[in-house]
Amino acid sequence: MHIVKIQSRPYTVINGKDFAVYRWFEPGRHGPLFIQLAGRTQLTREDLPTDDWIVLQTRSGITRVSTAWRKQWFDYKVDATRKLAFLGASTAGSLFLSLRYLARRFGITTEDATLATRASEIDTGRDVPYGFCLDRVADAGLTSNHLVTLELPPYFDASAASELVGSPTS
Repeated sequence: MHIVKIQSRPYTVINGKDFAVYRWFEPGRHGPLFIQLAGRTQLTREDLPTDDWIVLQTRSGITRVSTAWRKQWFDYKVDATRKLAFLGASTAGSLFLSLRYLARRFGITTEDATLATRASEIDTGRDVPYGFCLDRVADAGLTSNHLVTLELPPYFDASAASELVGSPTS
């Protein structure tokens, strides 16, 4: 699966089906993990290269819109040891979701407003402790938003999480 640009607009062909690309997030060598496509036919799970995708179908007028994501990247179990992805309506929203996950995972009591402020600080380029755990993936589709991936090193603990989310340690 790859994107081609025609008159500066992204398109793809998956399993012989043509789609306009709305959103496409592909971090490095992992392949795409979230795609949103429009076409005359619907995307099905069988069209995708692996069986770990979830596909949701919707319509926008007469256009069929397919949203698909790789389940393990968005499975937010609190004991997850793998890389996770967070996608909000904006880059700051994606950062907020990742910080809220960290707060819940490590039992940090903090207000959503504190998390939103910290997400905004990170989004505008502020250097924060353990910021290297958060990576941004640009949308190859039509938006200028970023998906955020979170990968925690083995030594990451509640104290480190408190520093990252900007909440004082209790």
